[in-house]
Amino acid sequence: MKLQLFKLLLPLLLLLLSVCLEVSGESPQCFHFTWLGPYENKSNLPKESCEARVGDFNEIPCEMPLVATSNDSVPDVKALWKNETLNREHYLCQMSPGYSCVKYSYIFKGGIQNITYMCAKVNSTNGCYRHKHKSGMMVEACVCASKVGVIPCNNSPTMKSMHTRILGLALALFSIFVIVK
Repeated sequence: MKLQLFKLLLPLLLLLLSVCLEVSGESPQCFHFTWLGPYENKSNLPKESCEARVGDFNEIPCEMPLVATSNDSVPDVKALWKNETLNREHYLCQMSPGYSCVKYSYIFKGGIQNITYMCAKVNSTNGCYRHKHKSGMMVEACVCASKVGVIPCNNSPTMKSMHTRILGLALALFSIFVIVK
């Protein structure tokens, strides 16, 4: 009898959880900053701006704040997300309706030159798109849609959505109770 009641309540509980996440008033978030790539004069970073770096090349995305890493490696955005002491809101934007999260990378000879993480309106679906210029520079744009309450999807194009995880948990719980019966 208890098992039958659980089988009836489980879908209702999952639906309620999903609705609570949607109406919580929160918006999904995207990472929002530009990693400058290998950058020698880190003490000069506070004086830098997107306007100064991009100049007349308006098609090159750049989002403040500008970030340089101590060892010139690609930023660990998962560590940034988990770091409660750092003001991570400074590195995030709210994903508005009609917008997506984008990770825009410049790659030359196999090395990442810089990355811009942003919220943007794009004419594309989820996935990564590459274009190689005559100079050998590869431009990669990865587009995704974040979910509320989880790490922004523009940390990696293969992140699973929260709804997929909830569905997986529900199926696992259901399977356990079917086996126990």
